Amino acid sequence: MIRKSRLPSKLALAVRVISVPPVLVTAMMLTLYFKRSEFFRNIQDLIFPILFLGFIPLLAYPVSLIIPSIRKAGRAGQRNLAFVFSIAGYLGCQIWAFASRVSKDLLLICLSYFFSVVILTVVNKVIHIKASGHACSATGPLFYLVYSIGWKTLIPTLIIAALIAWSSVYLKRHTLKELGTGCLVFFIAFGISFLLISVL
Repeated sequence: MIRKSRLPSKLALAVRVISVPPVLVTAMMLTLYFKRSEFFRNIQDLIFPILFLGFIPLLAYPVSLIIPSIRKAGRAGQRNLAFVFSIAGYLGCQIWAFASRVSKDLLLICLSYFFSVVILTVVNKVIHIKASGHACSATGPLFYLVYSIGWKTLIPTLIIAALIAWSSVYLKRHTLKELGTGCLVFFIAFGISFLLISVL
């Protein structure tokens, strides 16, 4: 009986860990690299987005253990630092993308990540509406797989999205409203980015 009751918690935690932005970004970029090679001019076009969109935001978690004031603040301090590192990483990706003159498809990914963190910051810190950064960053890769590869990826991405939503609610990290708001933030960021690239 005890083992059965712990299984959902372990599964929810596993889903939560596997669906962190660095893992999803890396999976998305590798999938696109092999399925849509025309997006990439060279290996740097694969490595730099993974570095800026995945690895740099991930650094917030080990750094939060090193800085005493943030460690003392607990989850709230860690979350705030994650916003800072995400802004730095996504801005770095944007600067790199423009400087390197990447393909429009890759620029669209970099732009939408940048606008998503800007909008998330405004929504969470200025308007004080809690939007899930985890949901926002998970929606991006899942959406881009459908957008770039086609409808055949829709069912798997919907299953992954449902698992991510379930794990967040089950572990009481976010409410459905916060998850929905996070998803909406990504789609607004994508819309802005798509319009900008269309104009450029």
